[in-house]
Amino acid sequence: MHVLFLTSTLPRFEGDMQANFVREQADAWLAARPGDSLTILAPHDLAAPRFEQHGRLSIERFSYFRPAKWQGLAYPAILPNLRRNPLLAAQIAPFLLSQYMHAKRLIEERAIDLVYAHWVMPQGLVAHRLKRKLGIPYILQTHSSDLAVFDRLGGLGRATARAILRDAKRFFCVNSGQLDLALGYLGAAEGDAFRAKSAVLPMGVAKLVETIPTEQSIDIGTMGRLSRKKGLNYLIEAAEMLASRGAKPSIAIAGDGEDGAALRKMVAQSDVSFPGFLVGEKKDAFLASCARFAFPARAAGGDVEGLPVALLEALMRGQPVLASRDTNIELLPEWESIKGDIVFVEDPADVGALAAGLETLMSRQPGSAGRSAQILSRYRWEKLIEEYLAPIEAAMDH
Repeated sequence: MHVLFLTSTLPRFEGDMQANFVREQADAWLAARPGDSLTILAPHDLAAPRFEQHGRLSIERFSYFRPAKWQGLAYPAILPNLRRNPLLAAQIAPFLLSQYMHAKRLIEERAIDLVYAHWVMPQGLVAHRLKRKLGIPYILQTHSSDLAVFDRLGGLGRATARAILRDAKRFFCVNSGQLDLALGYLGAAEGDAFRAKSAVLPMGVAKLVETIPTEQSIDIGTMGRLSRKKGLNYLIEAAEMLASRGAKPSIAIAGDGEDGAALRKMVAQSDVSFPGFLVGEKKDAFLASCARFAFPARAAGGDVEGLPVALLEALMRGQPVLASRDTNIELLPEWESIKGDIVFVEDPADVGALAAGLETLMSRQPGSAGRSAQILSRYRWEKLIEEYLAPIEAAMDH
């Protein structure tokens, strides 16, 4: 089977800050199915090569605005970019058209059997059009707030979402809240049929870093894009509150992003550091040096988390974590079995409650979440990929 992945984001170069789960899923797929081949179609950027070949994996990038140096819609992420610069909305239509035309060419040239659309908006829209035009079946994968975008487009938007969801061969989402949202676009009569072709599965973990408690020099770590939805401003406010009481746990915030400068300015008396965006051995060393992790995500202007892979990784290493409701961790099927290892904070904007949560987190011993590590081991990509492939292959056989 030859599969075409459509995505609106993909690492552009070695060490890029972009999340790599689309590529990791593709690699796991090819490792599990030696007879398959995959092509990833992603937006172009001046920092990225237009074509890459890695064995049975091809990567091609499409330009969507001229001159190319003005392309600003896709990276690091579409919704935050639009919020920061509403004029980028002028690039949406060219983006959709260019992705469609490049995908159509690839389908015809490479005899593609299946389209896998990461994010319902915009890739699901493109995949649906390709099916109508060429008859090519497609899979949908939603990750965060992309499906809710259709609500902003009124009745036409909801009708479009309904058509995209209805015509998909399979629907995958990273938490049960996203499945409920999708069902809201469909009539009650279609609910059972749609549930039958849906699955709640997070993106997997490709590699786990071994942790050695005696070498953990950072009390609390976190990692991700430095953006509003991560709730890092509240984490720093809570750290400052604790520092005013004489408690200064060492907190390291790894990553880069649009809010980095503003976050750094917030630090006054607390022991909060910013090691920057880390990759390779430096990332591994950072993860190994953190005794605990905190993920105080909070939805910002419609930009919400799906389920942070870094949160899943921390639990799979057996590390105690603090997590807010907006991480959607409680929507994992295993929630009832793992919640005892998680310091759960309803709303990190309640800085007092978050500070209390950090104190509770500090009372947890490194490595104390061993039960969660065992339960969540199914989310290693080498295991998880079969939970994706089995229903996809079954759908393709019908």
